Amino acid sequence: MRFLRQSFLCAAVVSALAAGWAEAQSQQQVVPPAPVAVEPPQINFGKVKPGSKLPGKFTLRNLAPNAVTVKAVTPSCKCTDVSLAPGTVIPVGGSVEVAATLAVPTTPGEKDAKVFITFEGFGAPTMAMLKADATLPIRATPAFVDALKGTMTGLVQLSSEDQQPFRVLSAGGVAPSFVDFNAASDAPRSTYVLRWNFPNAPCEKMPLWWVVETDRADCPLIPLRFRNECTGVRADPGKEARFWFIPEPLLLANRVALGSSVVVPVVIEHYNPKGKGAVVRSDWSQVKSVRSLSPDLVATLEGTKAGTKDDVEVQVRVAPAPTARGAIYAPIEITTATGSAVVAVSMQVAESAATSAGQ
Repeated sequence: MRFLRQSFLCAAVVSALAAGWAEAQSQQQVVPPAPVAVEPPQINFGKVKPGSKLPGKFTLRNLAPNAVTVKAVTPSCKCTDVSLAPGTVIPVGGSVEVAATLAVPTTPGEKDAKVFITFEGFGAPTMAMLKADATLPIRATPAFVDALKGTMTGLVQLSSEDQQPFRVLSAGGVAPSFVDFNAASDAPRSTYVLRWNFPNAPCEKMPLWWVVETDRADCPLIPLRFRNECTGVRADPGKEARFWFIPEPLLLANRVALGSSVVVPVVIEHYNPKGKGAVVRSDWSQVKSVRSLSPDLVATLEGTKAGTKDDVEVQVRVAPAPTARGAIYAPIEITTATGSAVVAVSMQVAESAATSAGQ
């Protein structure tokens, strides 16, 4: 009898939950999205230089019989700035021009962002979209190394956008493995197929990037992100405890001459999703030290600069060690009052200042 009563009780609870869910769904359907058109619905910037900040504009056009008021504006990521403010009123038959800026990562690949706009008295948000393809002078296809589910080797194609020939000098820190090409006897090409091999290493020592080195001055390094179970959320397990993370885990210094140095910016962002972004440790951004974890690279703290969205720019001066040659992929450690995290620096060591770029 007790079992039967418990079964009836569970069935009643499930029935009540189902009824509540159905009622919530019904209420959501009753409250439609605002009759506001986004023109254009997507701003596509096309091919752009990595690290670009792209300004664009879209128009919100009120199609409702009454004026509508903006309740909230929520970008999908911190890479997007929007000029529209809550409380903005769009009159009947009127429109509002909205400025939006998309910040593209410094590494190549497609980047998209969404802006969700809700209006007073309406349900589902209106959405505006922004998209860009961060492209280097040499394109990698695919733009990543897909080493998931036990895949340990694969192919990637490199092609110059201007069809000019170039040489591949190294890949992943070693001599490149070409398909149907002999580097010793064949003339340079505008397209190559390379074979990659995923390193067999524990997660804590797994590189996040496979960097290809070329002889083109405008594209000395081509980074491809490793997609692997070790390089996802496991790559930085300590970010919740220290309340910050590094959104771009690779810094491209490009060409740097022996005896020279460059300053590269490292952005660190506050991180507390469980607390809905609340600042628990006000000293999370107090940078204590910067050090290189590789004998090929020297790294020192140059200074810090406060950002605008719960972030701080850490300015790191990097230089190749006197014995360094070719392409460098070197981890550096940044330590604040709440903990440490690692970011990689990649550069091509030039023989002299005359062949160095980006100083």
